[in-house]
Amino acid sequence: MQLKGLIVFSVIFLGSVFLTSEKFINETNSPKFYFVTICLLFLTGSVAVSRKSINFGSIKSMGIFWGVSLICFLQACYGLVQLLGWLPSNHISFPITGSFDNPAGFAAVLSLGFPIGLYLFSKAKGIEKNLASTILAIISVAVILSGSRTGIIAIVISSGIFVAFNNIVLSKFRKLHYHKLLSGLILICLAIGFFTLYHQKKDSANGRLLIWKVSSEMIKDKPVFGHGYGTFQAIYMDYQAEYFRNNPNSKFELLADNVKHPFNEFLKVAVEYGLVGLIIVFSFLFFFIWKTVKLGGRNKRLVLSGLLTFIVFAFFSYPLHYIPVWLLIGFYISFLIPSKEFKIRNTPISILSRSVFFIGCLFTLLYVYQQLRLEMKWKTIAINSLQGNTLEMLPEYERLYSTMLKKNPLFLYNFGAELHVAEEFDRSIEILEECKRMFNDYDLQILLAENCYQTGDYQKSIEMYEHASFMIPCRFIPLYKQFEIYKEKNNETDALRLAFKINEKSVKIKSSTVSYIQFKAETYINENKGKSIKP
Repeated sequence: MQLKGLIVFSVIFLGSVFLTSEKFINETNSPKFYFVTICLLFLTGSVAVSRKSINFGSIKSMGIFWGVSLICFLQACYGLVQLLGWLPSNHISFPITGSFDNPAGFAAVLSLGFPIGLYLFSKAKGIEKNLASTILAIISVAVILSGSRTGIIAIVISSGIFVAFNNIVLSKFRKLHYHKLLSGLILICLAIGFFTLYHQKKDSANGRLLIWKVSSEMIKDKPVFGHGYGTFQAIYMDYQAEYFRNNPNSKFELLADNVKHPFNEFLKVAVEYGLVGLIIVFSFLFFFIWKTVKLGGRNKRLVLSGLLTFIVFAFFSYPLHYIPVWLLIGFYISFLIPSKEFKIRNTPISILSRSVFFIGCLFTLLYVYQQLRLEMKWKTIAINSLQGNTLEMLPEYERLYSTMLKKNPLFLYNFGAELHVAEEFDRSIEILEECKRMFNDYDLQILLAENCYQTGDYQKSIEMYEHASFMIPCRFIPLYKQFEIYKEKNNETDALRLAFKINEKSVKIKSSTVSYIQFKAETYINENKGKSIKP
């Protein structure tokens, strides 16, 4: 039974970490999600039908510990090989991503697996101890080289917790009355670490401060119950635009960008579910930590290190975006469940409930499979469209639009963009407005503005370009597009106003496009020197 549990859990975790496929739009995250979901539904349905007993103690075997650690070790090696250039990264801006879309997922999984390596190191002897220390060293190096500050902090904290809750260490420090000194030293080290890591990527850190500041404004508007599920990515950029509209000379202007997540899981909960949702989440966390403190031996150190690693990541990143993180959280929480066998009795109520459960799993499995097929078909259509077959693919997009993908904002954005390429501007506006209710950012505003311009609604186009300009103030395209419309309509006053604004604008990243826009603005100013003065 333990061997079967070891194989099943290891295979599922291996797939959740490494599985990727070019057949999906999201090549790194979607395959992992579908694989794990289908496996778990199949296992749950099998248990319901077969009446097999459930024993959470089987997941705590040393074989599973070694399996998880070795998978994390392989993932760390994968990232290091990417750094050497032997394998391609999955993100153009980062040399290390592992089998994830960016370093956040890579570092989150390795950091959450790190306490398991510490546990093995504390129990192993001889060759096994050397192997465990090698795993820990490679994981640490990979996380550091990935540039994930949150990952580095998480590893330091988990290591500190694991050492500090050693019974021998605790008893010695209590005896010597040095526990207060130890706590003070830990806090000083953490403060120095945070300060150093902040200044290592100061702009990135300040960018997150902007996101948290804007998110706090969202919470102020609906503090109790929040804005609702999934609304962060639908309304955040509007709030960011409003912030810069009210703070035109903000020091954050050059740091603003498209934002899909507040880089804080608890802040996201507060935005979408308000203080009620946040209280519920913190209640669960406090309950888990309280139950962990009551555990004995190495299990206490293991679970506490794991849970605190997740909490650290949740405060500074978006770990719940990655399916192996969910599996690792479940692994740690399983230690809080009594290690006894739960037998399924063959009573009428049990038979009825198991039948309902099995049917539910079956229908859910069919739904997930259908969603999987639709996403794979979407990827095929999108590739054909990118190859110049947009007009031929539009009927296929329309067919997909009548399915479950209609609720997928990324599909709606892709469909709206392809309609724009096909010059079906009115239909593109209709689809993009539908997308906007679920997902809204700078790129969508630019696309909507261009559609409005093509349909002759110049005023609406200017308003959308202006809104996009406030969303990300460092961008030049929205200002230039407004400038061009005013020129076309012979509105010299507003055209000059925009030309001066372009000419004075700070440049975040120099490019040929920005240089061209500045040249056009400066030329227009010189041509109209005698007609107007600088506003």
